[in-house]
Amino acid sequence: MDPQGPGLTTHVEPGQHPNHGSDVSSSLLLEIGEATVRVRVRPQYLPQRSDPMQPMHVFAYSVAIEYDAPQGSPSVQVVDRTWRIIDAHGTEEIVQGEGLVGQQPVLRPGERFEYSSYCPLRTKWGTMEGEFGLVVLDHEDQPGQRHLATVGRFYLVSR
Repeated sequence: MDPQGPGLTTHVEPGQHPNHGSDVSSSLLLEIGEATVRVRVRPQYLPQRSDPMQPMHVFAYSVAIEYDAPQGSPSVQVVDRTWRIIDAHGTEEIVQGEGLVGQQPVLRPGERFEYSSYCPLRTKWGTMEGEFGLVVLDHEDQPGQRHLATVGRFYLVSR
């Protein structure tokens, strides 16, 4: 199962972004020198796409990646991702790939990248956790030092 499929949305927004509140299920802060990369994940059950009789439970998740750095700081690029998905029976699946929803977004200071995807499970609940591979780009946008942004476990729960 690849949790990235039809109906995905992405965009990069320039500028500062406030904290989006307490509905965040997983949050990460990665410090790179004076810069920070924040990753927030919000899961949601999709009853209209689920069929408990199959059983098939579909969960959407939205990811926001913010790059807070002083102006003049180097850009960062998200180059790959790994998700570890575990259902209620303990069945584990690892999903790895380049980029996010077919893109390897470059974030300049103050920019934000968002995407949404989904994850089908055969159980009513499960967990996801993972990591994003980031590289710092030099002044000619050539990749340099690599960092891993680890996304802590969050829960996928049908209602």
